[in-house]
Amino acid sequence: MKTKVLSKLAITACIGLFAISSSFAQERKIISHPQTEEEFEKLMPVSGQVETFFGSFDLEYSTLTKESGDKLYKVIDHQRASQLYLWGLPIVAMEGFEQNSFRNFKDYHYNALIQIETFNERRGYLTANETTNYVIGNINTRKSAVIVKLPPGKIVGMIVDMWEQSPTDIGIYGPESGKGATFIIVGPNTPQEMIPEPQGVFDDFRVVHIDTDRGGILMRILGTKEEVDATWAKLQVYSYGEEPGVTVIGGEDKFAPTYQPRGIAYWEMLHTAIQNEPVQERDRFFMYWLKTLGIEKGKPFKPTEYQTGVLLDGAKLGELMAKNLVFNERLEGVLRQNAWRYVLGGAWGEGIKGEQSMKYYDIFDPRARYTYEAQMTSPAMTIPRAGTSQGYLGKFEDENNEPLKGDQMYVIEVSGPIPAKMFWSFTVYDNQTRVLLDNRATGGDVTVDSTDPKVKFNQDGSFYILLGPGAAPKGWESNYIRTLPKRGWFTYLRAYGAEKAFFDDSYKLPTITNVKSFAEFMK
Repeated sequence: MKTKVLSKLAITACIGLFAISSSFAQERKIISHPQTEEEFEKLMPVSGQVETFFGSFDLEYSTLTKESGDKLYKVIDHQRASQLYLWGLPIVAMEGFEQNSFRNFKDYHYNALIQIETFNERRGYLTANETTNYVIGNINTRKSAVIVKLPPGKIVGMIVDMWEQSPTDIGIYGPESGKGATFIIVGPNTPQEMIPEPQGVFDDFRVVHIDTDRGGILMRILGTKEEVDATWAKLQVYSYGEEPGVTVIGGEDKFAPTYQPRGIAYWEMLHTAIQNEPVQERDRFFMYWLKTLGIEKGKPFKPTEYQTGVLLDGAKLGELMAKNLVFNERLEGVLRQNAWRYVLGGAWGEGIKGEQSMKYYDIFDPRARYTYEAQMTSPAMTIPRAGTSQGYLGKFEDENNEPLKGDQMYVIEVSGPIPAKMFWSFTVYDNQTRVLLDNRATGGDVTVDSTDPKVKFNQDGSFYILLGPGAAPKGWESNYIRTLPKRGWFTYLRAYGAEKAFFDDSYKLPTITNVKSFAEFMK
């Protein structure tokens, strides 16, 4: 009887497999017109010259000549180096952030938070804003889970790994909606015994997994001074097994740049980052490319003279590619009205997402573009949820499609109230560094925002922002941003608590017009 049952099960299983294979067979697409032998032969000669975008290559008896073969190997190496530059942008920025933190602050350690408040401190971070104060810190989960205990309050924050992937927001745009929660951050190598059992330990807990051993925490605490101080008093960031608490270190007005270094320093930083982190499965091919150029996990950074030359050229060409991705946008669905660009992700398609992963691929160009111009992201920054997310728009040219130049005059014309529940801001950045335009010698303020009660508005809620290399017109200081001659600039429009109109194109986005005089707009 048992044998008969097994036989029936076997038959059923075979029928099921047959049905599945038949289904696949029905879906299989057969090329109806395969390439003929004649077509195959025609497309590459047995002997002769082959013309390509990278020049011509000579074949003899279907084999590359020695000279053409050597030339082609150089093409391979240089192509790889430039693409590796783009691939490494996020982790190089994060590694630079950690290196600077330990180098510049005597008492700094993992889980400590640095206060970023002054203009000079903010200049260290790619596209930081001037409207909110930051706290930012590095974490390390290799020895134990990291506990982040947030009190109720107006906290806008995120957790990211070293590839700038973000599994979650924290605070008012996080899953706890600002009501307070405990986050248990676990990495790929966190020992099981050093991960707490949340039941019975924390009232409200969320386990967050990151893909690297280290990561970062960024928080903005909003509200009055009394509200901010009260939130600070209850905030905790510590490793499991340690005494609960938090260490907060003042920024000391230090400039600690996290933008990626240039030249061989870029590859040294990438090599350091690779030594400190596990290899992602998706990156194993890239690790092979690095190996061919003298960068290998577990080995010192000692490229040959030839490899050094390739890496130097790759860093230059790679950065040019990154600049092109930023300043010469081509990604479908990202461009908006008046050539504004949706900086992050969302319904428009190709912007970066918090976890950088789509259904059939992990994003590459959007990640390189974003992490060249900015640093750190989160789900609430990349998914347009009306009223409970942040909106970021960037503009890199005027209405004549010309680059924005620091020695010329412009007017940003805003048609009406910006649909943001919390606040909005326009901030100007330097094209060269992608950080706050350093106009400290002439004022040190590169932002116009809704927190300034002196901003001038028209009766219908519209307003103008004036930009140029000269001094602000009298009475227009709060509507004016002073630019720098010979420096290019771009601007971000931020909307915290962005409403539906900000995302669905029903709100008319501002224009940026090159003008000879501000007189018409100052009436």
